[in-house]
Amino acid sequence: MVLREAHEGDLLFLQRITQTPGWLANIGPRGTETLDGTRAYLERSFLTPYRTHGFGLWVIEVDGSPVGLSGIVVRPGAEFPDLGYALLPEFEGQGFATRAGQVVLDWVRQTQSSTHVDGYTAVGNSASDRVLKRLGFSDMGIVHPKVFDGEASRLWRLSL
Repeated sequence: MVLREAHEGDLLFLQRITQTPGWLANIGPRGTETLDGTRAYLERSFLTPYRTHGFGLWVIEVDGSPVGLSGIVVRPGAEFPDLGYALLPEFEGQGFATRAGQVVLDWVRQTQSSTHVDGYTAVGNSASDRVLKRLGFSDMGIVHPKVFDGEASRLWRLSL
């Protein structure tokens, strides 16, 4: 497994993953129905954070093929950065999200000065809840963060 920055060559993968039922139900639409919309999403959600923060969401590759995303997201108005992740449906339930999350958290511990990392899950997304629990996050309960337009989310927090 390798984590790497997303690039223009990932457009079809990004379009595919953002149109899966799990993504749409738990993360929401990102305007990626067309390649132009996917290109705009790549710019705002991957390339801009790389330039601004030096990190962001990375593509998870297994045997040279993209299978998902994992990384750290800095959201305006959020107290702490958060761990984000998503997998193509055929790679769910195989430990990739947990393994990639551990790589990301090890990177944060080695390179960042943050004292905590948060994780947000859609209410009822028990698979994502299990990933964060395995990674050592504590369940902080249901919140209605401004960063998600006040929509109910479960907040998880990890002290570094």
